[in-house]
Amino acid sequence: MQIYKKIEDTQIISKKSIDLISPKNKLVIVEKDVIKEVIKEVCNNNNNNNNNNNNNNNNNNNNNNNNNNNNNNNNNNNNNNSINNNNSYNNKKEKEDLNGFKDIQSMINYYLTYQYYYNIEEFKNIQYSNKSKYDLSRYQYPEVTKIQSDFKPSIEETEISIDKLNEKYQIGINGKQVATLDYNQQKEYNEQFYKLSLKKVRSRIWSDFYSNYWKEKHFINFSIDNGLNPFKPPKLSLPLNITSPLLTTPYIFVHLPKVGGSSMISHFQRYFNGGVVQQWIYPNSKEAINVQNAHNLVLGHFGYGIHYVLNEEAQKTCNYMTMLRDPVDRVISHYFYHKSTTFDEEHAIARDNTFDQWLDLSPRGTNEMTRHLSGIFTSEEFSPKNETFNMAMYNLRNMKFVGITERFDETLALLKFYTGFDNPLISDKRNIGNSKPYGITPEIIEKIKERNWMDILLYEEALKMFERQINIVGRDNFQNQLNKILKKL
Repeated sequence: MQIYKKIEDTQIISKKSIDLISPKNKLVIVEKDVIKEVIKEVCNNNNNNNNNNNNNNNNNNNNNNNNNNNNNNNNNNNNNNSINNNNSYNNKKEKEDLNGFKDIQSMINYYLTYQYYYNIEEFKNIQYSNKSKYDLSRYQYPEVTKIQSDFKPSIEETEISIDKLNEKYQIGINGKQVATLDYNQQKEYNEQFYKLSLKKVRSRIWSDFYSNYWKEKHFINFSIDNGLNPFKPPKLSLPLNITSPLLTTPYIFVHLPKVGGSSMISHFQRYFNGGVVQQWIYPNSKEAINVQNAHNLVLGHFGYGIHYVLNEEAQKTCNYMTMLRDPVDRVISHYFYHKSTTFDEEHAIARDNTFDQWLDLSPRGTNEMTRHLSGIFTSEEFSPKNETFNMAMYNLRNMKFVGITERFDETLALLKFYTGFDNPLISDKRNIGNSKPYGITPEIIEKIKERNWMDILLYEEALKMFERQINIVGRDNFQNQLNKILKKL
């Protein structure tokens, strides 16, 4: 995700609402996902040209003064040539090879974000999902039409409600209690505060999506309209030379239901041996402390948006990950899991209804992957809307790693390059349903497709991202790691 930050105050005269989010004057792209901040300054103005002329004149004098120093340093330079030759990102070539980015890590982190490449790379023209199963021509991507979020309650409205709640229970500005609450009062306060906190997070997710989406979209248009060379996403030579994990921690693994996430947590717990937290839902105030202490991995059914809980430094280095599954297979698996799992809270609705009826009654049978990737709850939308799908797609494309359930072993192999994760036990698969599907008619399958067109498009996008991830690390390197996992070497 990018944040565009103005570094010079300018007067903005808005004739259209779109002007409110169009970049003006000089901007800096700030990459949120890594510690490094300034990546590239892409816009300039007329003053820059005048400043450059003055700098050139000054540099001429400096160059003359530096001639003697250069002569004196010739011997040292000769001695250092071998070192410089081994560093492909030194001196003048450094700026060229880094495409204006501050350092290699920033450039690679940008390159790993499919959101910046989905419309310019060859993957967009290839269908990777089963063509005999999914006719993608039936589905049309909805347009993003709103300029800004109209999610209610807004962030400001929710903050006012929180202030009133704190005043009611005599909670100070710093969160400390002014008066002692009995057990019931404390319980009531915690429940109400948690609900309001969730609303604030949802509102923030919506607000950030529209803000970032339109800023990115109009950033290039602004450059073109002002006669500037628009910033072009760098094309790196593949495969990358990977000597350390491509992604920085903590990893945030959004565990979509019935995609194999339970198996994944056992692998990561064994690998990291600490600093891993399994958080099933969005954390309350006490659970948030555990999430903040998870310096390696947070995994659970919490949906997108849990990064807001992390401390400031962790938000700069965290990377989202997830895994998607064939939508039809996922829905079938979800139904029979509920039906056979007596302790599950949604067991009764699956037990007491046919599959066809369940699809009409349960939100779990309708675009569940879209719901989690957008960060929106069923209490807010029983069936995700088009704008929710756009937000889910945007969040997916911004994730740094995506696995595929049907290619689970290959997913484990890729994780070696992205996280350092190695030597998994592929037989260690958890939460595998014991109930075999039955009574699945062609009519039911078509109904699942009709109800889950959003998930189908997300799954196709995830397959594109998966193929791109293999290209990034190199197909030979990937195959060697896969063979190692399968013990074929």
